[in-house]
Amino acid sequence: MSKNILVLPGDGVGPEVTLSAIRILEQVADGRIDMKYGDIGQSAFIKTSEYLPAETVDLATEADAIIAGVVIDAPSERGYRSPIRVLKKQLNLYSVVRKFSPLCDSIGTKGVDLIVINGNPDALLNVVETECLDGVDIHKFLSIASCRKLFRKTMQIASLMGRSNITCAHRKSMFPSLDGMFVDIFYKELAGSGFVLEDMEIDTVASETVRDPASMDVIVSNDIYGTVLAGLAAGMVGGSYLTPMGNIGDNSGLFEPMHGPNPKSIESGNVNPTSAILSGAMALDHLGMLYEAEKIRKAVRYVYGTGMVTPDVGGTATTKEFTDSVIDAIGKDDE
Repeated sequence: MSKNILVLPGDGVGPEVTLSAIRILEQVADGRIDMKYGDIGQSAFIKTSEYLPAETVDLATEADAIIAGVVIDAPSERGYRSPIRVLKKQLNLYSVVRKFSPLCDSIGTKGVDLIVINGNPDALLNVVETECLDGVDIHKFLSIASCRKLFRKTMQIASLMGRSNITCAHRKSMFPSLDGMFVDIFYKELAGSGFVLEDMEIDTVASETVRDPASMDVIVSNDIYGTVLAGLAAGMVGGSYLTPMGNIGDNSGLFEPMHGPNPKSIESGNVNPTSAILSGAMALDHLGMLYEAEKIRKAVRYVYGTGMVTPDVGGTATTKEFTDSVIDAIGKDDE
């Protein structure tokens, strides 16, 4: 039975990198995926006067997985809300999953093979900022039920990816009630799971990740900690253009590049599509197509080993040339 994938190219470099991901997905899927396309972001606003049209929401609700590009936000516009964030909340995509590992010996730090999972604040948290006479008051609510969902998803992903150690990152010394609850639920939910469990203050996690990358396997955290840690880990493997990201709930998943829209580069044809391509592979993992997902990752690593890469990582290949090389590598693997 074929899987239904919704493609949301978005703005800026989004259509360019998304095209690369879709070409490669179609190469490995062998007719087992059906692609539908929707509009989101400024490109949608030009057509429909809406950043997130109702038709796109309907398509997203029906999709088995979503491949998204990136959007150019308009934060200065009154009442504006990021359409990607709104969509994640509507679909209850409560976990953010990022995987970090160097793609070749010449880029990044050796020994990094890390999965960072954090709660998606758009789906899990209720945050209210209130301006006061002498500052800003922040109220943040995190439910026990949402923590349980995050930890259960963490176990599922760790099992799927063959991991053995899970570290809970927190700042309990500063937030004893909130983060203390988070850690307590971590141990209760994962008790008897078979994983090696530990918890650490977030600054210690960051320090140990840099000092001894191989010591970290899966890290789960709440809210901003995971986002900051993901930025650090991305730098260790060569940057956000090399890092896949998935937003996953109980049923659906939205997979997107970790980087932003960077509209200044859209005409150059030299944008690095690796993050989008590897996010596409993560979408196949989500759909149960593990063999096909690994074929993509293997082909990407092979091409990085040949040096046929884009200028941002020291090569001269265009976006299309890099994508063609990955497709050729997949074809050779099939022979």
